[in-house]
Amino acid sequence: DAAIVTLVDRPATGVETVQKLRDAFLASNESIWAVVPEYGGKHGHPIIIGREMIEVFLRAPASSSAREVEHAHQRHISYVPATDPFAIANVDTPEEFQKLLGIKS
Repeated sequence: DAAIVTLVDRPATGVETVQKLRDAFLASNESIWAVVPEYGGKHGHPIIIGREMIEVFLRAPASSSAREVEHAHQRHISYVPATDPFAIANVDTPEEFQKLLGIKS
């Protein structure tokens, strides 16, 4: 009925973050199709999407981005405060990867 989705250029969050998202998703009513972590005012990953949001993604035009699909259905998304900075971390360059290794070691 749901999936946890993250991107390959995002470092893993802590187990507590995933559990908090799961708990928020399970406690939400049928009008909530997804839960997204929010850290420092920014939305991040992983996200948990329910059957309805999965269907919306599958029916979206091939030219649309996931961000466009998400923003078009924001009324069905719950943003969950996170205390984990990795929820918004993004690694696109070798320098960012080296910085991440310094943080995680």
